[in-house]
Amino acid sequence: MNGKGAALLWVRLLSAVALFALLGQANLWLDATSNILLATGYRLLLILTPLTLLLFGARALRVTLLCALAGLLLLALPAAHGVAAVAVLLFSYGIAVVGYIAKRDAAATPAGAANNKIMLNLGSLLAGLLLLYPHWQPTFFYLALALLLLPCLPAVWHHRPLAEASPAPAVARRGQLKWALAGLMAGIKLFAVFSILPQAILAHQATLPGWYGAMIILNSAVVTLLQRPIMALIQRCGRRALWAVLALILAGLVVLALPGAFRVHTLPGALLWLGLLSLAECGLSYLDYCAAQEGALLVKELSVSAGAGFTVFAMRTLPTAASAGVLAATAIIALLIWLWLYQRQHKEKYHALNNLYEK
Repeated sequence: MNGKGAALLWVRLLSAVALFALLGQANLWLDATSNILLATGYRLLLILTPLTLLLFGARALRVTLLCALAGLLLLALPAAHGVAAVAVLLFSYGIAVVGYIAKRDAAATPAGAANNKIMLNLGSLLAGLLLLYPHWQPTFFYLALALLLLPCLPAVWHHRPLAEASPAPAVARRGQLKWALAGLMAGIKLFAVFSILPQAILAHQATLPGWYGAMIILNSAVVTLLQRPIMALIQRCGRRALWAVLALILAGLVVLALPGAFRVHTLPGALLWLGLLSLAECGLSYLDYCAAQEGALLVKELSVSAGAGFTVFAMRTLPTAASAGVLAATAIIALLIWLWLYQRQHKEKYHALNNLYEK
């Protein structure tokens, strides 16, 4: 690995720590609006990447990293409550574009892509370790995250982003809807640990327990360790691979609907509930593969932000007893519609090929 690639991986690691740690504490310190902006913006605002590269060129990475730092410093100010939404938008924009450029440039080789995924999950693990400390004060926490990002500045100062690859063929409207639904479902599932779990805990006690950080570690560890073995089992299903994935994801969504039944405000209940959800999460990468095959991965990734924002909105505004059920039902309906559209599209392709062959 060359020095440039190693530097980008460190940027990916440290920016992931800052993002996941802030997502965890947002349930306590940010108002509902700012929390929704953070959950939605850190994915949705990557849509500004092409404009950022056009305006700033080789300086794009340093500009967006400085935006993320500025957002954290604004949050750290004692009088920042009035500008919390602005601070969150700055941070979300910066971290979204930094993450995208670092991921894209690191993934120029297969080894770089694998290392990028490792660094992202390692960042989540380290964020969980930060959240294990129960006595953080907001100002010191935000400053600590800013200090974590500072070492990234030398790495990005002279970085020149790679040129954008040729855009994939446009996805048909039905295909866009299909992958938007898949992204919505994935966003709801992915934010189980960052919104559903903490809000379910806060419904029973005034603050998050020290072991909440360990749940983020558990989620990342299970996905990191079992992703490949589970995908290998799925691939052995051959033509039934998609059905195996759907069964795994649907089982996870049923579990997601039942935080009360699992008593997730207790450590044993949270361990079991989140462990089962983490297993189901391993099936989501198969949908990423399907989306990439159709040139629709960006559509899906942008739609993840809608699922994340909706999850935070539901957990912060609906009654706690009903919110998880509403979210799970929404995700299940989205997944079933996705399956119907997916099957219909493939039947149409099959019939079109048959007609072509007969001619």
